[in-house]
Amino acid sequence: MAFCSNATIFATTWRAVRLVAAGRLTVMVLLLTWCLGSNQVFGDDSIDAPSTHRVVVFTGSGPENPFWNLFIDFMRQAANDLQIEVDVVFADGNRNRMESQVRRTCESANKPDAIVVQSFKRNGANILAVADRHNMPVFLVNSGLTDDEQQKVGEPRAILKSWIGEMLPDDFRAGQLLADTLIDEARKDSSRIAPDGRVHVIGLNGVVSHNASIQRLAGLRDAIARRSDEAALDQVVAADWDLELARKRCRVLQRRYPDAAVIWTASDHMATGAIEAMRDLERIPGRDVVIGGVDATPQAIKLIQEGTLAASVGGHFMEGGWVAVLLHDFFRGVDPSQLPKHYASPMILVTRDNIDTFLSQLNRTAWERTDFRQFSRVHDPEMSSYRFDPRVLSNAIESTEPPTTRSSDLDAIKKDAGQRE
Repeated sequence: MAFCSNATIFATTWRAVRLVAAGRLTVMVLLLTWCLGSNQVFGDDSIDAPSTHRVVVFTGSGPENPFWNLFIDFMRQAANDLQIEVDVVFADGNRNRMESQVRRTCESANKPDAIVVQSFKRNGANILAVADRHNMPVFLVNSGLTDDEQQKVGEPRAILKSWIGEMLPDDFRAGQLLADTLIDEARKDSSRIAPDGRVHVIGLNGVVSHNASIQRLAGLRDAIARRSDEAALDQVVAADWDLELARKRCRVLQRRYPDAAVIWTASDHMATGAIEAMRDLERIPGRDVVIGGVDATPQAIKLIQEGTLAASVGGHFMEGGWVAVLLHDFFRGVDPSQLPKHYASPMILVTRDNIDTFLSQLNRTAWERTDFRQFSRVHDPEMSSYRFDPRVLSNAIESTEPPTTRSSDLDAIKKDAGQRE
């Protein structure tokens, strides 16, 4: 591509001044205009500004869901650095509505460049097939396919060529780790051990057909089976990820099983409902009963700090940001073989003992200071593999945050949680 250097522009301007009297200024102005239009005056003259791409995220939840608010906020922050616009479509718990929303988007005259979806109530295979029929690049996040669905659609980029890949949390491990942690915490106080010498557990799960619910519950059952001499699972009921439903059903469970000293929940949103249920029954969360959840939302971090919530397992809200990086590289021609078909999101157990290590990952000011291009192979061609580890993000935040202006991370999280409650 033809270009003019900054030195050429300067020389041309100087000659124009000298040629005014000769009546040849018009030609020189045209030459100068061509030079300015052919490259940037400052910076690398050979690099054109990258184009912007649009991505639509589809979730089965509603706009009030704290986890998805966190997921989208983080994704948009990363997308700002990657020239990606992010739109969000909520299905408000309606499986059929979600499929219709995806279909309309794929058939729209104003199609996005890619879509990001979760499998909701076993609709993942259907949504992937719709996207593939319309040649719409699609990435699966948060909740994966059931075994039956997996058999139908196979691996990413095999039967369904438009299915780029999936990034999913280890939900089995999350449910298992949470159960072990809550049992250990409960056994520290003999008053929470039932007459049979075991800690009794009740549980609140999400939508029963949701793969995240299935896997987290399997993790809980595995932990109980391994520790049957220490713990007993009285009952688990579905609360459909809903705070008020969790509150109502937890009251019923607690009355039915008064010896239960652990309440395991598949999300922090439902854990908040369990906390309110215990207060309704004049029991003190954190003392009379040990409660934990999954998602590690800002609200949960605040409750852990206060001692009301014992633990949360999370960090997978970052999937949105990491997928934005992968789509950025996909849009800019990185060989698909270099993109992971399957990526397991790191999950972190958060308790009062390690809460400080998690705070910076929820600090939106710190997100703004992070250049997410550092995680991209387009911007770092020598990268051997994608490094989507929360600790890498924390290090990036620490290295870019001026020590003299750093405020209390805890105060920032409490303020943020208060604004969202």
